[in-house]
Amino acid sequence: MNRLIHLTLLSLFLIGCRSYIKIGSVKNNVCKSLEKKTVLFAVFVDSDRTHPWSAYDINSTLDSIQVSIDWLEKQAVANGISLDIILEHGINASKDSVIPFKEKFKYESLSGTLFKYKDLTKGIDLVDAWSDNVSKDVARSLPKDTSELVLTKNKLNNRERLIAKLRNQYKTDNIALMFFINNYFENEISVAFHTSSGTEIEYAIVSKKQPTVIVHEFLHLFGACDLYLSPFDHGVFPRLKKRRVMKRYPNEIMAFTHKNLDSLNLSPLTKYLIGWENQLDKKEGRFLVNRRRKVLEY
Repeated sequence: MNRLIHLTLLSLFLIGCRSYIKIGSVKNNVCKSLEKKTVLFAVFVDSDRTHPWSAYDINSTLDSIQVSIDWLEKQAVANGISLDIILEHGINASKDSVIPFKEKFKYESLSGTLFKYKDLTKGIDLVDAWSDNVSKDVARSLPKDTSELVLTKNKLNNRERLIAKLRNQYKTDNIALMFFINNYFENEISVAFHTSSGTEIEYAIVSKKQPTVIVHEFLHLFGACDLYLSPFDHGVFPRLKKRRVMKRYPNEIMAFTHKNLDSLNLSPLTKYLIGWENQLDKKEGRFLVNRRRKVLEY
């Protein structure tokens, strides 16, 4: 009888214990926490099935990127965060034009390539190859690296080498690599890749010029997650969580990309994921993990 009581008490104790989880977003990979000196490096790319970049298209998109940066820095000030985002872009001097670079997708378009196979990892690999090829050309266009810290020859053959050169050039760890394709009037996706990876360089491909979309994808690179319902949300409970988040935070940038940027803000969830808050209230944490887990403090 005593043994049964002890086992029962032990079971109740184990049930009552909560596990803790660290969400792999802050201080991870290239884009660490969103603070201090950060470079948004824009690369304009022409592809066979996208509209060619004109000087007007490029300049208007750069204007939209600057609007996005101003909004982010304003949000940082309001939250007591020191943030200085520097806008830079690739210069394609090798082809007698300032920009853009040229690289076609394997299967005509970004979405066509990404979703070509049922196994999404195959599509991601194809898009990664596209971004590596562009990065190789961009890296070659940059000034020669004279940093004494670079002791080995930089082959400049992929995103990793490009990021290494940009880090040396701008003297900061935070390099947000964003590729822009000109699909402003088309029904094309914008997407960020490898945002929680510890091995693959994160980057985003943006098809639109709306500042809200640019900010949304930029924040993904620093760990923010989608808070809107998507076809990838499977199961009753995950979808219910998203609905609750959207109702609780009707002006959250990660949930409503169709709204005007000036009407949006950052919820506690996004602030935690990008490193602006080092802890998350237990009730808020349930939107990210289940009740048996609690998110750790940074």
